[in-house]
Order: sequence, then structure tokens, then C-alpha cells
Amino acid sequence: MTNVRVYFATNRNHQPENTKLVFGPRFNADGVAALRYGHVDFSPGVETLQGAEVTVYEDAAGPEFDPTKGGARLLEELRKGMCIDQLDTLVFIHGFNVTFNGAIEAGLRLAREVRIRDPNGVSKPVNVVVFSWPSDGTAVPYMSYYSDREDARASGPALARAYLKLRDFLAQLPVAQRCQRRIHLLAHSMGNYLLRQGVQAILAKEPDGLVRLFDQILLAAPDEDDDTFELDSKLKSLPRIGRQVTVYFNPSDLALITSDKTKGNPDRLGSDGPRLVDLLPKKVVLVDCRNVARDADMLVGHSYYIRSPAMAVDIASVLEGMDPEKIGNRAYIQQLRAYRIAGDPA
Repeated sequence: MTNVRVYFATNRNHQPENTKLVFGPRFNADGVAALRYGHVDFSPGVETLQGAEVTVYEDAAGPEFDPTKGGARLLEELRKGMCIDQLDTLVFIHGFNVTFNGAIEAGLRLAREVRIRDPNGVSKPVNVVVFSWPSDGTAVPYMSYYSDREDARASGPALARAYLKLRDFLAQLPVAQRCQRRIHLLAHSMGNYLLRQGVQAILAKEPDGLVRLFDQILLAAPDEDDDTFELDSKLKSLPRIGRQVTVYFNPSDLALITSDKTKGNPDRLGSDGPRLVDLLPKKVVLVDCRNVARDADMLVGHSYYIRSPAMAVDIASVLEGMDPEKIGNRAYIQQLRAYRIAGDPA
């Protein structure tokens, strides 16, 4: 096991005096779209943020590019790491009921468990960048769900701002400073609803602002409407920003059944996939995770994306860019128009 660095961008409130929770459950005092950046270094064997070293970057003032501060520092450090170490980068948006610490620790698990092969066949980890929004992190029935959903809605402009910052950074980057590694996006649970709000915020600001920055986009257990790919007001435009979109779903996901039945939401994308599979964009691939979800997350069947060895392999294969039909441990289910993961290894 080696040292792991997890980067972050967050619109949470900074609490520099709080050694246990550096970023809290509320919005940045400078506004819901105001972002702070930094990284967390984990030594071998360290599993929690409490045992790690947190670095919060100095806030950048003004529009000028200063590679020692804020988002510019994060992007420049990522660029150097991607070029020198030949690593891909995975942007991760967490879901409902997650503290800042929990979001970073989930990012750590992704950094340690997901390994992809480079062009020479060498297995390597991915850089992980966590986008953390102020979900409550307290499972109070009904109240915290609705609070988080409103916070996710309000965080859309912050996600849009981060996307546009990345787009503009890449656009101005000299050819000599570019490398051939890729950037991917993974959204879990209510993070997919935030992703919808971010896409809509970009379109509202710049109708032609969506460009393909990501190679693979993965929607894991998405707490999002099952008609989302049909409507311009939802995620119909999402395929424009990635080469491929993979939807991981589980019909026995109790968290999404609760979201559907008790919160008054439409059927969820993460339960049975899209409402109309015949109208899906050709970029969208569906993967049924029922055979691994409950073993990975016995109580709820919702957080299987980071708790299943089979999922780690499948996610890595997707990030490598393998053709969907060539990924092992999958079977194609014709009536679902979806692949199904067979199960975890014995």
C-alpha cells in the first residue's frame, strides 16, 4: 500500500479551527457557488480523514491565473501528475447524507481500489478529485433528504463553475504541456441530481458551453428521474460532455425505493434504468448490478459501487475504455437492453 493524495473542490463552509471537520454541512460564507480547493494526503494504513493531512489552498483573488492558489493550483498539480505519472483523473460527486470527511474517505477507497492499465499494460491507480457539496450527513427521516435535495439544487452553479474553470484551463493550455491521459466523471446517488443542476446551470450561462471534457461518465445508483435522458430540462445533454455514459442500477436498491415511494419522486434511474430504453442515445450503456449490490451493501444495496470487488473491476474496465461487450463478468440481458454483472469472485 502506498501514499494516496485525494484532491477536492467544495462549496461547503470552511472551518479552519475545527480539526475534526475542516469543512462543515453549510454553504461557503461567500456564496453557494464559491469554491475552496485542496488535497488530503493518506499514509499507508490510514483509512480516515482524521489520520490524514489536509491542505486547503489559499483562496485566489481576482480572475488572473495564479498557479499557487485556489482552483488554478489544483488544476496545475493534476496536470503535472497526469503527465509525469501517466495517470487518468476521476472526478467524483458524492450523494445524499455524506459529510466532507465521508466524501474524502469514499474518494480514498476509489483511489485504492480502482486500477486501470496504461497503454503499456501497466496497472495504475487514478487521481481522484472529490466535488463535495453540503449534504447534511445526518440520517433524519424526510427532513435531511429534502434538505439535501435543495442543497444539491442550489449547488448546481458551483459544479458549473468548476466545469467551466476546467474547460477554460484546458483551452488555454499550450500543446507542449498537454498529456495523453483522460478525465472521467463518477456521480453517486443524489450526486446525479446535482449533476443535472450543474448541466442546466452551464446551459443557462452559455447555451453552447457543453464540450466533451470527459472520456467516461459513470452514474452509480443514480437518485435521478428515469426519464432524465428524454428531457432537455434534465440530463438529455449529458452525453455531449463525455465519450460514453454508463448507468449502474439495482432493482433492489432500498434507498431508491424509499426515494420513489415515500418522497414522491418519479421512478428512479438507479432502480430499473431509463424509462424508455429504445430512445436512449447510443453513448449510454446500462449495467444491472443486482447480483453484487446486496452482498456489497447488505442493509440497503445502494453503496455497492465502492464495496464490491466485481464493481471495482467493472469500473476499471469502463475507465480503460473497453468495449461494453468485451468486459468480463458480464452477460447481456436482451429484454432489459442491459448488461448484468454476474457476481463477485468466490
